[in-house]
Amino acid sequence: MNTATTDERQSASTTNPTRYMWLITVQWPQGGGFGSATFSSTADIPAGASRMDVYMQICEIAKEKTGAHSLNVMFFALEPDQLNG
Repeated sequence: MNTATTDERQSASTTNPTRYMWLITVQWPQGGGFGSATFSSTADIPAGASRMDVYMQICEIAKEKTGAHSLNVMFFALEPDQLNG
């Protein structure tokens, strides 16, 4: 089994990120009802990053944009931005 050292993995992850497109739809309590919004963007994610870490960072972006303290995530997608072909 070929394993890379931590330094090699960190070097590869900082030099070869992959661009991902993300989309999140959230809902939050607002007044007597609910607010909802959909946000999307791209992110350059280093190799070896965890999907959960990226998800949590995107949730924080949605919280900042909405000003909400808590969110209900109704939809989340994270896909490589590059299309084949």
